[in-house]
Amino acid sequence: MTEIDLTKKKFSNDRAKFRKQIINIFLDEKAGTGKGENTTRYKYVVRVLSDGRKIYLRRPANFNNGFDFTLNVENTNFNLGVINDKGKPKRASTRPTHGNILTDLKTKKAEKIKLYNNLIDQVDLIYQCQLPTKINFCFKTGHPSELILECIKWLFAEQDITYWNYSGRAMLYNEIKKV
Repeated sequence: MTEIDLTKKKFSNDRAKFRKQIINIFLDEKAGTGKGENTTRYKYVVRVLSDGRKIYLRRPANFNNGFDFTLNVENTNFNLGVINDKGKPKRASTRPTHGNILTDLKTKKAEKIKLYNNLIDQVDLIYQCQLPTKINFCFKTGHPSELILECIKWLFAEQDITYWNYSGRAMLYNEIKKV
């Protein structure tokens, strides 16, 4: 797997330009020559958290959505304590789902509403393709806010790429606002 460091890349604060920047990065990928070991695979590191864990985009995503990617956080299990429909623990996953993010935000809101509202102010900035002005909030529950905010940013980007002709990032954003 080819690893590419995007941690120093300055992305546009214009939604359409941001989307194009990401797609253009993917267009630079070397073509594969088949399945298995002949598939080209990429890991795009977009942030290194203060605790050293990498947040990265992985391609191909194997969802058959063209430019799609998965978002991953190394050494993180987003399914810890999550039970499936059969009452069994879900398999470990480094990929945050919208449900994982919403659940984390709900626990933060229940812990301390004022601090949560300050966190949501940062989500609003990210939704507008702006950089957050603060990323570390002192919640005792859930994942670190730095991790959650970065995941939200890249889940917004994924929705813009996959669902540009619909509402894109607004789908997740509207769910966050209902928490």
